[in-house]
Amino acid sequence: MNFAKRNKSVVDFLFILALFGAFAITALFVVLFGSRIYKTTVSNMNTNYEKRTAMSYLTEKIRSHDYTGGVDVSDIDGTGDSDVHSVLKLYQNEEERRYVTYLFLADGYLKEFTADESYDFDYSSGTNILAIDDFSVSRQTDGLYRFNITDTNGEKTEFFVTLYSGTDGDYESE
Repeated sequence: MNFAKRNKSVVDFLFILALFGAFAITALFVVLFGSRIYKTTVSNMNTNYEKRTAMSYLTEKIRSHDYTGGVDVSDIDGTGDSDVHSVLKLYQNEEERRYVTYLFLADGYLKEFTADESYDFDYSSGTNILAIDDFSVSRQTDGLYRFNITDTNGEKTEFFVTLYSGTDGDYESE
């Protein structure tokens, strides 16, 4: 057998071309499916990040103010396109002064604002914490709070946080 002198035909060329075409199409489908899976994974990771970050942030804020009179919830009339907003108020004493940290929704963000207790709360103030679409908090019982958050993808999350110090009650100025 002489392999050096082989007759080349059109069929051989077409077979190699078809094989290369099949390989190229298969590689294209693998890349397209992989990119779709990657896109879905990134979207799910972002959704989970927003949920976990919001839940962890709010839980840690409440835990750091877990003492009698340290946590309160109120509804404040909103400005612009919204009527009423839930506001989480966290109280702390610093050098004989009483400060309040407000956590609220404004301009599509969970915001935080800390001021002296005598300061009139204003929605135009505050630091952006996390982009969300909706935020509400309510006191279920003494020491138990229910949070509802809707992230930017429209996913709703409901979770509860309880105080370990017992009852929280309403803060009364001294």
